[in-house]
Amino acid sequence: MSYPATNTRLLITHREADESTIILAEGLANLPDFQVYMTREGITSAVVERGVTYLPSPPITGKVNLSVCRLLRRYMRLYHLTHTYSPGSSGLSNALLATLFSSVKNIAYRGTGARIRRTDPTYYLGILNPRVHHIVCETEHVAAYLRTFFSPSKLTVATKPFSLPWADEALRSPIELPELQGKSLRLVMVANNRGRPFKGLHTLLEAMLLLQDDRIGLTLVGDYDEQEQLFVQTSPIASNILFLGERPEAMRYMAASDVYVLPSWRDASPRVVREAMSLSLPTIVSDIPGSRDLILPGETGLLVPSQDPGALAKAILWMLEHPEERRAMGHLGRERIARDFSPERYIEIFADLFRSLAINPS
Repeated sequence: MSYPATNTRLLITHREADESTIILAEGLANLPDFQVYMTREGITSAVVERGVTYLPSPPITGKVNLSVCRLLRRYMRLYHLTHTYSPGSSGLSNALLATLFSSVKNIAYRGTGARIRRTDPTYYLGILNPRVHHIVCETEHVAAYLRTFFSPSKLTVATKPFSLPWADEALRSPIELPELQGKSLRLVMVANNRGRPFKGLHTLLEAMLLLQDDRIGLTLVGDYDEQEQLFVQTSPIASNILFLGERPEAMRYMAASDVYVLPSWRDASPRVVREAMSLSLPTIVSDIPGSRDLILPGETGLLVPSQDPGALAKAILWMLEHPEERRAMGHLGRERIARDFSPERYIEIFADLFRSLAINPS
């Protein structure tokens, strides 16, 4: 549903804005009925960049930071703010305090399905505060959980976007690995695995061991625990798996692969899956909230039960034996990114949200 244009004066509070937040701010600032302001550390006076007015701010830390609250309240009055949007919990709690006894509407962000405890008073400084007018949810899973606390009308799902030009640069210069030349199926996993068993690396290694198929190669980009490398080095599949460690150009390694695998036990909304889809890679991901919200099972990739090496091995074997189908999956995945996760769509969702709140006095 589209809403009429309004005079929205929005302050975005953050400690470290990610790409998605900057895309959102700049996109809204280009609309004629929006004035967009954003806090920024390290500047001493207001500065305008790409339509966004950046305002000086100390680090926004802690649930109650009186210096931040006073500053936000001064900005509220100076710029006649109508809304705040806080991607972080500290920004939200301080914005709620700064806008007490005002008509400013506060919008929160929730990127995780982690448990909310009604008995914990700190939640009432943030997400459970009755002065939170609306909550933007990263995935449908997050929204489904929050519906046990809030009316559905108070929730909007807006998964962070991904721009295809970011992937096109990697596609123009993929990094081919000579060790995998001649492999019929080149798998890739990009993740920081050290101390994070829930990423599922060991499940993937066990699946490779079950297959013991020299036609299949696996590239691992990111850190890892030493015992995982030792597990591989003492196994029959050592020559089929490359541990590259942390690399700055991970997408270029992905661009030279055939299938992306993410066997996590939990993940909020993994950006790397969107990166893989934008590179026209079919995906194999665990059937868990977050990951499963990104792919279309059987169309852009395959879902497998988490922590199930046997099921993962079967999915990998299917990809090996169906090269044409997997390539078609990859193309459909890229189309899904362009259609459902574009920056333009993301900006449109927020613009409609803020406009709807502006015309609704409740």
